[in-house]
Amino acid sequence: MTKNNYPPQPPFGPPVGPQQPQPVNVKRDRQISPLWILPLLALGLAAWLVFQAVSEAGQRITIHFEDAAGLIAGRTTIRYQGLEVGIVRDVKLSEDLHSIYVTADIYPEAVQILRKGTRFWLVKPKASITGISGLDALVSGNYIALLPGQGEPTNEFTALDSQPSETPAGDGLTIQLQAPDLGSVSVGAQVYYKKIPVGEVYNYTLSNNKKRVLIDVLIQRQYANLVTNKSRFWNVSGVSANIGFNGVDVQFESLSALIAGAIAFDSPDEGLPIQPNHLFRLYPDLNTAGRGIAITIELPDNNNISAGGAPIIYRGLQIGQISDLRLDRQRKRIIASAAIEPSMSDLLTTGTSLLLEEADLSLNGVKNLGNLIKGNYLTLLPGEGEPSRQFQAFTQEQLEEKRPGAATIQLNADQSYGIGRGTKVTHKGMTVGSVKQVTLDKGSVRFDIIIKPEYTTLVRNQSRFYIDGGIQADISPEGINVSVPPAEQLISNSIAFTSAGQHPMRQHYPLFKNQALARLAGNQQQGSTTIQLFADTLPSVSEGSPVLYRNLPVGQVSHYALTRDGVTIKLAIQNQYRHLITASSVFWNQSGVEVEAGLSGVNIKATPLAALIKGGIAFDSMSGIPNRVGKQFKLFASLKDAKEFGTQISLTASHAKGITAGTNIQYQGVVVGKVLALTPDFKTGQVTIDARLFPQFADSLTRDETHFWLVAPKIDLTGVKNLDSILHSYIEVEPGDGNYRQTFALSEQANETFHGLTVILESIARASVRPGTPLLFRDIQVGQVSHVALGELSDRVLIEAQIEPDFRHLVRTDTVFWNTSGLDVSLGLTGASIQAGTVDTLIRGGIALATPEGQPLSAPAQTGTHFLLHERANPEWKTWRTAIPAE
Repeated sequence: MTKNNYPPQPPFGPPVGPQQPQPVNVKRDRQISPLWILPLLALGLAAWLVFQAVSEAGQRITIHFEDAAGLIAGRTTIRYQGLEVGIVRDVKLSEDLHSIYVTADIYPEAVQILRKGTRFWLVKPKASITGISGLDALVSGNYIALLPGQGEPTNEFTALDSQPSETPAGDGLTIQLQAPDLGSVSVGAQVYYKKIPVGEVYNYTLSNNKKRVLIDVLIQRQYANLVTNKSRFWNVSGVSANIGFNGVDVQFESLSALIAGAIAFDSPDEGLPIQPNHLFRLYPDLNTAGRGIAITIELPDNNNISAGGAPIIYRGLQIGQISDLRLDRQRKRIIASAAIEPSMSDLLTTGTSLLLEEADLSLNGVKNLGNLIKGNYLTLLPGEGEPSRQFQAFTQEQLEEKRPGAATIQLNADQSYGIGRGTKVTHKGMTVGSVKQVTLDKGSVRFDIIIKPEYTTLVRNQSRFYIDGGIQADISPEGINVSVPPAEQLISNSIAFTSAGQHPMRQHYPLFKNQALARLAGNQQQGSTTIQLFADTLPSVSEGSPVLYRNLPVGQVSHYALTRDGVTIKLAIQNQYRHLITASSVFWNQSGVEVEAGLSGVNIKATPLAALIKGGIAFDSMSGIPNRVGKQFKLFASLKDAKEFGTQISLTASHAKGITAGTNIQYQGVVVGKVLALTPDFKTGQVTIDARLFPQFADSLTRDETHFWLVAPKIDLTGVKNLDSILHSYIEVEPGDGNYRQTFALSEQANETFHGLTVILESIARASVRPGTPLLFRDIQVGQVSHVALGELSDRVLIEAQIEPDFRHLVRTDTVFWNTSGLDVSLGLTGASIQAGTVDTLIRGGIALATPEGQPLSAPAQTGTHFLLHERANPEWKTWRTAIPAE
């Protein structure tokens, strides 16, 4: 059966037969194909790359170089202040083969700096003794640096052979230094602050007037704040040498400074910030740098001050120095510029002066010898007032004249007698002034002298000035007086004067050739004053015997007579010397020759010739000596007796062994009195010792609590004590407080106050224990036995032991004590055991102590605590290692 291709018939409706194909309505799709997106993206990317390339290309320029060392197309960059602003595109040779043309692109952001004044140069690594530059070129290769300039825009340039000298090699503070010459400074020289390089020299030129050099310096930005308007700059190039009495001082900053030069600076004051290109002075060296507070000083003529750093001294320390010397505008004064350490600013006041220290050669010594070579220096003398920066320097004579109260006196003589400026003016051998100047005045020689303020009262209306020098001989009926002055006066004269008359002083005095002429020319006053003396016996004097004041005859004995109690002697004192008699005057017999013999030697004193022949009485002023008997002056047998007269005291002692008349009373080795006599009291069995305390010590020693004791040598097995009293015993005294007293007990030992710990040791027998026996802790002496006695019931021995304050914490309530004296001998079947302490304990004996190891420690022992003294140690006690902290 054949199948047809007709579709099946529906169940209802007309039959379906074969149908004809129907036409299809085709519509055209008008959307863009996605395949076109890729070409469009490629086209946009190409356009963006072209735009980017055009925008990044900036502006193309041409630079002319002498050589192309290190230039590589596409790699060598162009930089400004370290920032890349362009790149080299091509490097080609010029037609004449003598130069190089470089084609480069400058990035758009830097196009505005391309002007006729813009300069280009090639940066290469460079190493020299002054340092290394262009170090970054070692890593990135050579590059081209530029510096913007002024002018019309252009794209053709000629490169420089090197970095322009007026251009600082980096960012920082630019300043200028002014100096008389360039010295050893060169471009690239380092600038140091506290020996740290903080900048460098990048240029130098002459000033407009061609007389000075201007040095341009760049200070690195991080150090710019170190430079203030108070900064000081100085040259540290080369070697600096200072030769003097202290040796040779050679200094140089560094090797680079030695070769290429260098500059250093500091800022000692609190200065203010500065603007760029600030002008400073460049000093030739450190000494003249004027570091510190700037001051000016007016100097005297012929000052011999060095302009190269003469020091300014205060209390032996240098606080500044001179930096410059010049004349003022009128050319009448010498002005010094100096600098003072800022820490001494409080000394710079209107009342401050400066003393010119000059060399002084004399027989007394040499002063400022180094000034002869190095020049003089200045000493600062502070004063009160307002702050100041201007001062004046004075010589010693000018300074003495300037002092308040100083007196200027004029002397006149027929000739100069060898007196010159600076000659001393003396009174009784003491320097009280000096000669300011010596000039001719109307046919005579005029001496202007200055008397120091503290001595002006010595010059009176009757004073006489004379030349004091050379050997002087005075022959008179009283004898021959030869005066030999010190060696200095034998060579150089001085001016001396007497103090006679009343105040005020005169302004003009004659100057006599010698003391004898001055004495003869004095206004001799008529008459005399009578002084009455009392003595127990008549000394070897007669009427007419001289009365001497420091060996100068000032009167004579006029009369003497016996009285009920002794002798009265009348003295006639010349009126011109009446002022020498005061309430403290002391008179003594000065006849013949005085001989003092002792262990220290023999001392012989001879009186003047007149006193040797006729006898004499001397006097002087001495405070503290009882010099009167009623209303009369007391006449002492000798000067020694007068000095030792003092206050009489009485000492009571149980015996007088080792004490005789003349035994010394001492305090700390100084003789303060002497024993006069010893009297036994048969009723009491005591001895009364009469002694005298010297005047200057009597007030401190005549008190209730003063303690006297006899010091005698003690020699035993324990050693030797008071070795200084072997030849002669003496009495030692310890001053005390309280009311006035003249009667004391003489003890046999010192009155010692003990501040340590005192304990009582109880023992069956004394054994070898005695006062002085040491107390030992680990063989270290920590105290000693002070007293040994029987107990009240005589059943035991009580030993008083004293522990030193530093060791009292070692003794606790359970501390044990045992005797370590002598030998410990034990006999047994195994043999003999002998134990001995140290040699010291064998001789002196000893008591050892130890504290048990139990914790906590027992309480510290108190003064008066009783302990048992064991005959020997328990072996366990010697093994205790108890830690006892100090309290």
